[in-house]
Amino acid sequence: PTTLNGFPGMSSLEITEITGKGHKNVLRDIAKMVAALESHGSDLSRQVVRTQYRDSRGKFQPVAVIDKELTFTLLSRYSYELSNLIVKRWLDLEGSGFARMSVQASVAHLVEREKDVYRKAMKDLRRSSQSQTPGAKALRRCKAADARVSALVRRNAARESH
Repeated sequence: PTTLNGFPGMSSLEITEITGKGHKNVLRDIAKMVAALESHGSDLSRQVVRTQYRDSRGKFQPVAVIDKELTFTLLSRYSYELSNLIVKRWLDLEGSGFARMSVQASVAHLVEREKDVYRKAMKDLRRSSQSQTPGAKALRRCKAADARVSALVRRNAARESH
């Protein structure tokens, strides 16, 4: 679980994963929410942490960790279904024998989790010959074209050697 100052927190990556929204959009929504609340005099310094994590390509990417109150506030702008998913996640966080850990350790955990999710998705995509997504179809077409080209190259090489 992600922590914020030693208490449960939810990262923008988790919110992205649950809601299906783009990470840039979730970060933008968090920034707009924080700016609006701070303009009315709220001190959110203990409720939000902005940091970075290293993605699968080794580049640093922004990530935000927010507390329960700000998570629910953010979700009030989203749909009931998405809000319900986040509420269920918070209930899991609070009932899972939560162990306190630093923000740095939480970010490292999130990066590893994202890598695992990416690897699984790529493995599923490669395995699923029945997949109907445009990306999967394009991947299958590319692989088939590569196989045809390889076969032609082998045949031509065999002809030239004789």
